[in-house]
Amino acid sequence: MSKLRYMLPSTQSLFVFEAAARNLNFKLAAAELNVTQPSISHAIKALERHCNVDLFVRDNRGVQLTEAGRLLYDSVRSGFQRIEHSLKTITARDTQYITVAASTSLAAHWLVPKLPIFQQRHPGIKIKIVTTDRDVEPDHQVDMTIWLRPRNFERPNSWYMCEEVIYPVCTPSYLASAPPLKSVEDLARHQLIHSSDPHRKRMGWSEWLGIFGVASAEAEPDLVFNDYQLAIQAALAGEGVVLGWAITTHLLRRNRLLVRPLMEELTTENAFFVIANERSSKTEEMKLLVDWVVEEARAS
Repeated sequence: MSKLRYMLPSTQSLFVFEAAARNLNFKLAAAELNVTQPSISHAIKALERHCNVDLFVRDNRGVQLTEAGRLLYDSVRSGFQRIEHSLKTITARDTQYITVAASTSLAAHWLVPKLPIFQQRHPGIKIKIVTTDRDVEPDHQVDMTIWLRPRNFERPNSWYMCEEVIYPVCTPSYLASAPPLKSVEDLARHQLIHSSDPHRKRMGWSEWLGIFGVASAEAEPDLVFNDYQLAIQAALAGEGVVLGWAITTHLLRRNRLLVRPLMEELTTENAFFVIANERSSKTEEMKLLVDWVVEEARAS
């Protein structure tokens, strides 16, 4: 039997010592362990009495490790790292993935093309993308998803990504062969593509045109799809003009696959948010992915 249990006042004292030694600050250690600063000082003093050695030098500038403290910290730090690695190994169920649910268009035209950047930075993090035609609640099967909600939306484990911005887009070849498109009113003479998702409310041509002062009857959609991704594919095929969401058409425009024939755009009262389940949001891997998604969305 290991004698370690008799050499410490408690196993918790090692966690307290490690946090205090790593931060060299009892207040920060207390905040990290969710305890009071006096309890940290008490635990360190108890450990020093038990070991009959000073582990910290205390002065007006804070605390520093003694030679004995540095020796113990090096051992505790490396020991914790080995234990953590072993626990991750034995508790892993095959390959562990972060499962991200998103609409087909958001996955195809924004998330997937950008993922190589994230994987180059963090090659050890495995990601599974699942597409869905409706907003799903993160649960034991879905770690993270992206919702469109009012800008003032708030809930635990949610992060603001970017505003909802909508404008017309089409291919350069369609624009070159179609009637002149110099103003919003000209859209009435063009082939308009519309999507009407059954589970996600999207702004349609009638609403968008009405905001810019054009009666919807003057520009009825010619092609209607029940999936925004199909509408985008029709536009890419040169079938006409579609309402494009900035986040999902950014890369298509950057690559000149789609262009904006007009500069009119609508910034709505909505925004895109990352939503994570409570369990996953506490992992370091998830924090890295969330930070990256938010960073990329705001740069788009």
